[in-house]
Amino acid sequence: MGRIYCIGKFQFDSYEKYQEALDDIEKIRSISKKMDINETGVAQRLYSLIREGKITFRSVIGDDYLLYLSDMVAEDYRTVSRSSFTNQIARRLQQLSPSQVVGAICMAGAVVCFLVFLGSEYSDQRKTRQLEELRNEQEISAASDWLSKRLVGVLKQDEEEPILAQTEIVNNEVYAAELQQEGPEILPEYQKLYGQNADFAGWITVIGTGIDYPVMQAVSESSDFYLDHNFDGTEDINGSIFLDSRNDLEGSDDNFIVYGHNMKSGMMFGNLKEYLDPAYWREHKRVAFHTIYEKAEYEIIAVCLSKVAGEEDSDFRYYDFIDAGNKEAFDSYVENIKALNITGEDMDVSYGDKLLTLSTCNNYTEDGRLFLVAKKCKK
Repeated sequence: MGRIYCIGKFQFDSYEKYQEALDDIEKIRSISKKMDINETGVAQRLYSLIREGKITFRSVIGDDYLLYLSDMVAEDYRTVSRSSFTNQIARRLQQLSPSQVVGAICMAGAVVCFLVFLGSEYSDQRKTRQLEELRNEQEISAASDWLSKRLVGVLKQDEEEPILAQTEIVNNEVYAAELQQEGPEILPEYQKLYGQNADFAGWITVIGTGIDYPVMQAVSESSDFYLDHNFDGTEDINGSIFLDSRNDLEGSDDNFIVYGHNMKSGMMFGNLKEYLDPAYWREHKRVAFHTIYEKAEYEIIAVCLSKVAGEEDSDFRYYDFIDAGNKEAFDSYVENIKALNITGEDMDVSYGDKLLTLSTCNNYTEDGRLFLVAKKCKK
């Protein structure tokens, strides 16, 4: 069994194909820097150059880009058609009386509002169904693991000879040594989800708030990928809940930083704004963050408002605290958090405690951020 390489929703069964995909991504980035495909006619010219073989791609990512361009070309044609249709409508409106025009506009507005409402409802329901399916997969996987252990127990009681485990041969010699290295074992209930997308990092549930989502982790080269992509790797305006690319699930980080959009619908981290009310915080302090390797619970100890600092600013950057390295650095971080904490309560935290930060946008100021700091509960 060879190693599988993943880039978003795409999987590659060899390093050579994976490298070809990376080359195509770099080529697409270069094209995007030189040409604005949103300008009239640019997408059409690019599409023609690729079809004529003057620009070549070698992977499915290049094929996907070609499909994207073809969609844009088709949309341009539809836009032209709509423009022609609009002109026809305008001529017809000129023939109507003022009262007829007002009536037509009101009717059109009502229809548009109704369609927007239906679209929003459908999108939220679809997202909810997808999350329910993921949660069901967790439960099925956990139940399957429990049944397997029971079955092995029965077999051990009935069989006189021990059951010997069979080893699987690794065909990829280059990575055979790497695959045989020991490492933390993925929890049984998360193995199927991890198999579907190797960026899957765990699951987060903020008890009693409706926040209950898979957590993704992209590599540093594409750390913003999950801002507008979901678990399946497809584009989604809600994005995903995702872990800072600098965090290492197998390491000993002092602070996991998890990001999510502040959606008006309440999805993702849209409900975190409720924590601006201290009474709400007192009733909703518990967070379950289960990584693919370990289950853990945290208690929220601080609710803070901050902002993204400019390059020249010397402001405190809460989003850069991953590892303290020493007690002095940890205590300095805690003092900064205390200064931003709006709960008015003392923070029971000390060097050696593991932290979890939930971060989202907040429009209290330009580039404003709302973030919660939670301390890992001792078992």
